[in-house]
Amino acid sequence: MIDFMLLRTLFSLSQITRINNSPKIAESYHNTDNLIQLQQYDQFMAIDFQDAELCLNRGNAYAESGALEKAISDYTEAITINPQLVEAYYNRGVIYGELKQYYQAISDYTEAITINPQLAEAYYNRGVVYENLKQYEPALSDYTKAIAINPNYGKAYNNRGAIYFQLQQYESALSDFTKVITINPNLALAYSNCGNAYLKLKQYYRAIADFTKAITINPEFAEAYYNRGFAYGELQQYHQAISNYTEAININPNYIKAYNNRSAVYLQLKKYNKAIVDFTKAIIIRIYN
Repeated sequence: MIDFMLLRTLFSLSQITRINNSPKIAESYHNTDNLIQLQQYDQFMAIDFQDAELCLNRGNAYAESGALEKAISDYTEAITINPQLVEAYYNRGVIYGELKQYYQAISDYTEAITINPQLAEAYYNRGVVYENLKQYEPALSDYTKAIAINPNYGKAYNNRGAIYFQLQQYESALSDFTKVITINPNLALAYSNCGNAYLKLKQYYRAIADFTKAITINPEFAEAYYNRGFAYGELQQYHQAISNYTEAININPNYIKAYNNRSAVYLQLKKYNKAIVDFTKAIIIRIYN
């Protein structure tokens, strides 16, 4: 039986990075390998169209090719043939989530969990869907269940921490982000997330230390430079703040917040011409982007 593959993607949430799930979709439906694979499944299913695993695997091939509606159709057929085929519910839930049909996704993940209560990934993915719906309490519950099944589930700790951060429970967020670092000491976003929690707790030197670790791992991490600049600004170490905002801008020349904050620091230093230049640049970017 072939497990459907998932690609973890990252996106920003309130300066905290959380981890989302989406299907691993090929760039083009006309990918030659996928077309050959689909043709083979068609031939097999012409011989035995009541094989649930064949339906599941062809659904996976459709999903990889970007034909999501056809994938859903095959997963549904697989479930009709074998209502206990947990992978079909799980994979159909992934596709529904990708299509932003969140309640259908929740229903499928729930069915998968009913069949296999130890499926940590189903709790995690259902948590992501609840979070997308801003239903934070059931999302927290699902991430916690995923962690109970797999105590080293770094993505679940990270996303639970992001919700705690959203709910202004910064100590709890910090605890979860720290656990992510324990699991994966080379994950720059985990240090950045810890740094953001320290910022909220006004522990600026600790925040700087974590942003510095994030930058050491990923020297192109513009947000880490920006946030370290903010911490230096709060400590009235204005030249270090300017240096960090400048690094963030060098990496991302359209970083409006970095121009705005650097402008504010220039005002503190009474460098009014430079402040005006940065403020104007931020306005121009906002208008034309």
